[in-house]
Amino acid sequence: MLFDMLRREKLQQCTKEEWKAQWKSLFPPEHRDVPITYEGETRVAFVQINHYVMMLQDGLLMRATFFDVCEFFQKAGYHVVWLMRCTQDIQNGHLKLLENNGGKRCRWLWKRPTTNFDRWSTDQCRASIVLQWKPIPEGGLQNCNEQMLQRVIWSESDTPELLVPGRTRFTTAGAPATPAQLVRWLNGTALSEL
Repeated sequence: MLFDMLRREKLQQCTKEEWKAQWKSLFPPEHRDVPITYEGETRVAFVQINHYVMMLQDGLLMRATFFDVCEFFQKAGYHVVWLMRCTQDIQNGHLKLLENNGGKRCRWLWKRPTTNFDRWSTDQCRASIVLQWKPIPEGGLQNCNEQMLQRVIWSESDTPELLVPGRTRFTTAGAPATPAQLVRWLNGTALSEL
């Protein structure tokens, strides 16, 4: 109980900007905050490497933003990877881990979702959602081997046609599971080899 309270307190000390800076620091400076222009519009990718654009979201995504950003970068020719810190969503009870198969696969329930993952899974063939479901350890990400990531592979909402359904169940896979595996994936290693 005390450990959980201290862990929560430590998590709250890391601001959104500090969290984003930690993840971006895993990549060389030339791959961070890269402006991408398509049909006269420019948007900044937090990380752009190879054919990937990685966006960082502190918490599960808000309404419409996900789909608009995905569409822009996909039309520009990129596979979009959304890395979402959802540790606070787990703490406040909005996201519940239903089953954990040793980190290889997990089943989740998202109560009161703000974006329809079910719509994502059918409409977004060149997008991936990676959840950070455990806090970043005190030493940071540079040498972190903590299995803290899960990639969404399937979802089902109670009202799949709505942009914001009542609740969503989804399944995740543990590849990539660590920060180092995420970097290897974006540098071209196949998910099956992580």
